Amino acid sequence: MNWKKILALALLLAVLAMAIVYLERKEKGRQASEGILFAIAADAIDRIELRNPEGDFVFTRREPLWQMEKPLAAKADKVALESILDHFSRLQYDRLVAEEAGDLKAFGLDTPGIELKLFAKGQPAATIALGVKNTLDDSSYAKLAGDGRVVSIAAFKRQDLEKGLLAFRDKKFFALDPLAVTSLEFRIGNAAVSLAKKDDRWFLEKPFFSLARESRISELLAAASQLEATSFAPAGEAGERAAFGLDTPLLTAEFHTPSGSRRIAVGRQGESHFALVDGSSEACGISGDFAGKFAADAVAWRENKVARFFAYDAREISFQQGAFRFALRKDEAGNWDFLPPRPGMKPDGEKVDSLLTVLSGLEATDFYDEPGALPVVAARVVIRTEDQVDPEQRRETVLEFGAAAGETVIVRDPSLPYSYRVRRETIEKLPAKIEDIAAAPPPPRAEK
Repeated sequence: MNWKKILALALLLAVLAMAIVYLERKEKGRQASEGILFAIAADAIDRIELRNPEGDFVFTRREPLWQMEKPLAAKADKVALESILDHFSRLQYDRLVAEEAGDLKAFGLDTPGIELKLFAKGQPAATIALGVKNTLDDSSYAKLAGDGRVVSIAAFKRQDLEKGLLAFRDKKFFALDPLAVTSLEFRIGNAAVSLAKKDDRWFLEKPFFSLARESRISELLAAASQLEATSFAPAGEAGERAAFGLDTPLLTAEFHTPSGSRRIAVGRQGESHFALVDGSSEACGISGDFAGKFAADAVAWRENKVARFFAYDAREISFQQGAFRFALRKDEAGNWDFLPPRPGMKPDGEKVDSLLTVLSGLEATDFYDEPGALPVVAARVVIRTEDQVDPEQRRETVLEFGAAAGETVIVRDPSLPYSYRVRRETIEKLPAKIEDIAAAPPPPRAEK
């Protein structure tokens, strides 16, 4: 028997037992010192008063929002106030420092640096004073008015109350629902652009007519609805506006919705950008990225995608190139069949998918804005689609291909007053005979 190993194991077990006893005692001591200083239902609180080194603040609840009443009238930052309610409506302390403190000066509570008052209907106001910080862990000494106890609360709770005016203000100053916008106009420099939504599609209307690039418009509307101020400053008079570059704005934009319009101007002073909303007298500092989302060149807003459909949404295809033609329909199981059926023939699913991928991926290299018919229609394709999420939403896309000329081919959507130029190689990928879309026939059976 190896007595050295047995002794080492015994010592290890003794150390573990002592550690467990120590941790249990520590946990019991912690539980004995932790507690709740007071509790009020957070949703019952309708007024908050706060005094901190930054000033005096008053907030009132006007469902569903909070309003700042002091030091000025403005919308309050909902997140900042909800954080205060989360941490102080039911104030949990980490340690009971004194059961009945006589000398509050030792804790900085004789003249507290921070004082918070919470008001709830039908209840007396709860006043919490915060004294000095504990240098060991940045926790704060705190006391409830009318209660002799002095407790210690976590540092992050104090941070909720140390904020200034900007932190407590709602910084979203431009109320806009991006889904409700039906049209917009903007002027940047000497260029003016107008965009409008019709039948769930966006169109460029000025300086010329075209389908618009929806992804770019969606990005712009999202950025407008999420605008946040980095600063606020008075800009009611012409002289004040000039200080922010708003007397001759870099950009002006107007967004139209069924409930009304919202207009915003953006100015620049040095490297800083400022925004002024119609009806407001404050210039709001904003990120320079916002103005950059407005392209003066109208071509940047033009949709260069020729066919607006997803290959997997296609349910029917009609194809004609000269005397060669065919039609296909997809059944509920996702299999393609000729329409009408062709005895002994089935479409090749991979070939059909390849054709749809070519058509849905068509992109214009240029535009042909002169109205008129194609010189020669070399091929015509009709694709009928059905939205898989909303089967009632059906769409028909028609594409007419002109004869190849040089390195490009003109493609037209008859519903639009202009045509696209695409690479010549595109038309060379279209089927020219039935074998280009049909599955290869099975090999003949060998005779026995």
